[in-house]
Amino acid sequence: MILFLSFILFIHHVNTLHVTHISDCGTARGCWKLPNGCKDASDCQTMMTWKHERRHLIIEIESKLVKPDMWLGIGFSKDGLMGNDTVFECQFPATGSGSVYLSHNTAKRNIVLKTASQLLIRDGFTEFNDGKAMCGGEWILDNIHLDSTERTLMHVISSGRYNLFFAYGKMENGEKRMHGMVGKEAPWKSQEQVRFCQRCSSSFANVDSVVADEFKKL
Repeated sequence: MILFLSFILFIHHVNTLHVTHISDCGTARGCWKLPNGCKDASDCQTMMTWKHERRHLIIEIESKLVKPDMWLGIGFSKDGLMGNDTVFECQFPATGSGSVYLSHNTAKRNIVLKTASQLLIRDGFTEFNDGKAMCGGEWILDNIHLDSTERTLMHVISSGRYNLFFAYGKMENGEKRMHGMVGKEAPWKSQEQVRFCQRCSSSFANVDSVVADEFKKL
């Protein structure tokens, strides 16, 4: 009986950490489901959820679009344009274990913030389950321990409003390649801006998107 109970607790712990909890979207956590109008893992191509836990933001992402030797990223943009964005990214190399990082987008390239990733991401995970790439972790929303160089490259996302971008692309020899810009491989952008402060109601938003064809007009 003790062994059986322990097994149940272990299964519950794994599910708690590694499953996007869309049942409480709009009440206990914020959600962004792609494409617009999809309801759950059966018809959504990608889902992202976020939830505050004290000074941490728990982020979970799952996507049917991402395969081994690919990456995905969620960009946080103050102006609704790609560039000068903070990115929460997951890398899924063809061999070995995956990684979760924070990075910075300039107008032309992406810079992994190694110190910020080490200090501010806790319990990061990447895995494939039932044909879906899954990743996430706890993002500590406190930049004071970073050196000035990396601190200036990160938004304080607990302050202000942000459009979200979802992008994905291939990896070659462990390096990210640029995402596509048209069609199915183009980034998705949230229609509305979101706040990530712990006590503001928009932290529990159900976010809609600009579809990929419309992205070309931005």
